Amino acid sequence: RWEDVNPRIFRELDIKIDKVHWFSTYHVHHRVAATFQKGRAFLLGDAGHIHSPVGGQGMNTGIGDAVNLAWRLGEVLQGRAKANILETYNTERIAFAERLVRTVDRAFEFITASGRWARIVRTKFVPVALRALVSLPAIRRLMFRTVSQTNITYRDQSENQGRAVGIQSGDRLPWIESVDNFEPLKSLAWQIHVYGQRNMQALDTSLPLHRFPWSEEMARKGLKEGAAYHIRPDGYVGRVL
Repeated sequence: RWEDVNPRIFRELDIKIDKVHWFSTYHVHHRVAATFQKGRAFLLGDAGHIHSPVGGQGMNTGIGDAVNLAWRLGEVLQGRAKANILETYNTERIAFAERLVRTVDRAFEFITASGRWARIVRTKFVPVALRALVSLPAIRRLMFRTVSQTNITYRDQSENQGRAVGIQSGDRLPWIESVDNFEPLKSLAWQIHVYGQRNMQALDTSLPLHRFPWSEEMARKGLKEGAAYHIRPDGYVGRVL
C-alpha cells in the first residue's frame, strides 16, 4: 500500500506528493541459477540471474549471455566446432553472474542500510568522495569499463596457457583506435591478429589474418609486439600464439 511507504524517504528527498495515479511494489531478489545449461536447454538473462537494478547491469549482462551463447551455437550448427564448445558457455557466464550478484548485493545493502551513521556516510561522505574520485581520468576509465562490462575477462576459465604481457587468453581484445582493429570483428568469425613484425610460417593461414603496424598505443593497452592473437567471434582472445 502507498500508505506503507516509509515517510523517511520524503523527508530525506525533501519532496511532497499530492496525488498518486499508479503504485506497485517491487521485490528485490539476488539469485543465480545452479547451472545455465542442462542438456540442450540453456538459461540466459533474467532466467539465469536476477538482482537489484543498482548500476543498471541487468541488460548488459543479458546481452553478454546472448552473445556468448550465440557464437557457440553458430559454430556448432554450421559444423565448424564440436558440441562440447557449448559447455564453456555455462563455465564462463555463470562465474561472472555470481561475481556480479555478490557485488550488486553489497551495493544494495549499503544504499538501503538504516541507522544514523549509515545515513551520514551515504548522504555526506560518499557524494564528496565520489566527486573527488571521478575527477581522476583513471577512475573515470575504470568506472566506464566496469559499468559497460568491457573489463570482463574469462582468464580463469581459459584452457590456453598462452600469454603475452598484459593481454592473454580469455581477455577481451583491446580497441586500438589508431588502426581500428575492431573493424575486422564485424565478420563475427574466428581470425588471427598480428601486431608488429612476426614470422608467419607457424600460423594457421586458413583463418582470416589481419596485420597491424606496431604503435605505442598497442603497448600501452597490453599487446605485445610480434605476438599473434587468435580471436573468437565475440572479440575475446582464444589463444596467444
